[in-house]
Amino acid sequence: MKLWSKKNIRKWLRFIHRDLGYFFVGITIIYAISGIILNHKKNGEDPAYKTEYLSYQLASGLKPNQVTDYWKHHISDYALNRIIPAGETYQIYLKGGLGTYNPISGELSFEVYEKKQWVYFMNKLHYNSKKGWTLMADIFAIAMLLFALSGMFIVPGKKGIRGRGKWLIAIGIIIPFFFFL
Repeated sequence: MKLWSKKNIRKWLRFIHRDLGYFFVGITIIYAISGIILNHKKNGEDPAYKTEYLSYQLASGLKPNQVTDYWKHHISDYALNRIIPAGETYQIYLKGGLGTYNPISGELSFEVYEKKQWVYFMNKLHYNSKKGWTLMADIFAIAMLLFALSGMFIVPGKKGIRGRGKWLIAIGIIIPFFFFL
């Protein structure tokens, strides 16, 4: 049996494709799910956080310490860090949120951000912003390249790369360029 025969090469390609595929299935699922989530971001907001918008009608003309007192008694679910006068409004700084109080109208509005733990975790990996993940991400990228290359040559004949496979590969390469133009 020849070491570099077509049959032997296909056997090794199937082996690499199959076993690396099983090994990387978990990472592939995480990248796929986080990719879908990132593809459907709304208004550029980070999908790893849920934003809650709240507003209250307070008395007008309150001073920062009066807004703090109101907060302690009526809005205790959200931790208030500080209130800073900024021109005609007060900037409200919360633990995990921001807001404003308008002393003229008495309107208090703020938004609070809550982390979605699993989405946050997957996106950190997807963005490669988790310390120490770069090596694993590079290994995974090389594995994806090996999957693509080995997959091209596994199937012989008219359904393989010499037949319709070459046309499907060409279409797969061309489509992204249409979105670039």
